[in-house]
Amino acid sequence: MAAPTRGPNFGHLLKTGQYSDLTLVCGGKEFNVHKMVVCSQSEVLATAIREPFQESKTGTISVEEFDAVTVDKMLEFLYTGDYGSLTAPGSLVGQVGETDEPLASPAAVEQDDLLQHVRLNSIADYYDIKPLAELSKAKLRLASQNTLNEPVLLNVAQEALNRTGDTTLHTMLAEAIGTNIRKFLETKQLAEIVGGFGVEILRTVVARQGELQRKMIELQFQLARLRVVEKRSAQIVENINSCMRTLGERRECRNSSCRADFECYIEQRGQPYEPLWTVCQRARVSAVANYNTRAGLG
Repeated sequence: MAAPTRGPNFGHLLKTGQYSDLTLVCGGKEFNVHKMVVCSQSEVLATAIREPFQESKTGTISVEEFDAVTVDKMLEFLYTGDYGSLTAPGSLVGQVGETDEPLASPAAVEQDDLLQHVRLNSIADYYDIKPLAELSKAKLRLASQNTLNEPVLLNVAQEALNRTGDTTLHTMLAEAIGTNIRKFLETKQLAEIVGGFGVEILRTVVARQGELQRKMIELQFQLARLRVVEKRSAQIVENINSCMRTLGERRECRNSSCRADFECYIEQRGQPYEPLWTVCQRARVSAVANYNTRAGLG
C-alpha cells in the first residue's frame, strides 16, 4: 500500500548522505540526515537540536529507544513519503545482523512485517510524526486482514500494547481479533494479554452470542413458515370471496333445465382480511318490498 509522496522525493540524499548536517546514531549505525528534511516534519527532533541541548553542539542525536531497522524505515518515510517492507530490496534488514541462519518461515516473515508496522507507529508517536502514524496503521490494517495465523496476530497485539500508546491502533487490533474470537479463545496467548478473568468474560459473551444466534435462526424459520401460511390463507379467502360473488349474482340455478329460484342470497360483511358471510332470505326481502309498495311507503 503506497502513500502519496509528500513533496519532493529526497531518497537519493538519504542514500548518499550528501550535504547532511545532522547524524542519528542507533545500534552502532550512523544515519547522515538533513535538518531541513527531518526537523521540518518532527518537532521533537527540531527541539533536540536547539540550545541548550548537547545535540545542538555535536550535531548528533542518539536514538536508544528503537532499533536501527525502525529508524531506517522512519527516515525512508521522511525522505520519500512511504516505507517499504522488510523484505524489499535494499532493506536495512539485509545489512544489519547478517547471519548464516536458514531463511525464516512464511509465518515468521509475516509476523516481522506486522511487527514492523507497530514499531513504525511507535516511533511516529515518539517523535510526533502524525502522517507516519496514520500510514503505519493503514498498512497494519491491510496486512492483518490477510493474517490467518492466530499466534502471529496475538504476538503483534502484545507488541502494540507494550510499545505504542496509540489507542486507535489498539482498537484496530482488538477488532481484528474479535472478528474470529472463538479461535483465539482456544489459545493460551490470549490469557497472557487480557488475563484469565478477561478470557472467562469473553467465553461467556461468545456463548451468549451463540445462543442468541440459534434463537434468531429459529425465529427466522418460524417467520418463513408463518409467511407461507399467510399466503395460503389469503388465497383461500380470495377463492371463497370469488365463490360468494358468483352465488350473490345468481337468482336461479345455472342449469338451464332447472327453473328453481334461489330463495336466499349471501351478503359479505366484516373486514377484507377477516370476512364474514351471512345467508339472507331473498323471499323475505321481496315481501317487505311488496308491502312497502302497497302501503305507498316505497
